[in-house]
Amino acid sequence: MLSVFADTSVLIAGAGSRSGASRAVLVMAEIGLFKLILSQQVLEECERNLRKKLPRALPVLVELLASIDPEIVPDPPVEESTYWEAFIAPKDAPILAAAHLAGADRFLTLDRQDFTVDVAAESDLVILTPGEFVQEIRAIINQGLR
Repeated sequence: MLSVFADTSVLIAGAGSRSGASRAVLVMAEIGLFKLILSQQVLEECERNLRKKLPRALPVLVELLASIDPEIVPDPPVEESTYWEAFIAPKDAPILAAAHLAGADRFLTLDRQDFTVDVAAESDLVILTPGEFVQEIRAIINQGLR
């Protein structure tokens, strides 16, 4: 089964809006099209940011995650995160390290400023926005229906 690591931005956008690609990603995970992977840090960041900026979305996220039952991976060892700081901002290194260690097939983010094509090449991760991922899934489904 395809495994997809989502960062905080995807969860916040998906919980904060009933429409859009981030919500579509969460719905696709809920119906079992792929296994959603999150790190402990992603969950903590998401909860902290939602409490501060969008508290009405926190119960929505809790409900979605309960029905999705994502795989929660531990935060990476410090030395693993430190390694990735050569390629990405220190604040993002633990997230990249967690996705890399989890062996995710896709890494979804709305942060294309930090999670660049160069980061993708270095990490061997396929880094996509939720919109790009939805397009990829549509193409797969269309091929299967022919």
